[in-house]
Amino acid sequence: MTERLNKRQLAKANTRAKVIDGAKALWKEPGTYHVNGIREIAALIGMSTGAVFANFESKDDLWRAAFDCEPPIDSVLTRAAPALYKALQDLVDACSVEPEAQPLYPALVAANLLDQVKEKLLDEEAARAVACGGESASAVLHMAA
Repeated sequence: MTERLNKRQLAKANTRAKVIDGAKALWKEPGTYHVNGIREIAALIGMSTGAVFANFESKDDLWRAAFDCEPPIDSVLTRAAPALYKALQDLVDACSVEPEAQPLYPALVAANLLDQVKEKLLDEEAARAVACGGESASAVLHMAA
């Protein structure tokens, strides 16, 4: 036999569901977790940030409740994921329509993506090295290039 909720419990469950729905709406696209926070979710659903925090201890806890997995990690690759996905989709599309007409296109796209990711990784590593008071070997090589 299921237990009936009183009015307060029902209101809390409805608020929690509304917060989860708002989080899912704002975080549905890759790269949006680190851009949209509790304030943005609260504004979207028309509630205070206090109402959100009354139901979830942190942004990470809200992510876990909404998506049933750990929150995304902020890195060069996660930030680059939407652009990488689009470029790969373009590559697939180009190869499926007259691939012999553009034999170098896939290689050029792949080389371009590799250069972009490599550049971002080197820049991020150099910034970390400077913040820590030293320069890594790859940062020095990058600056010399």
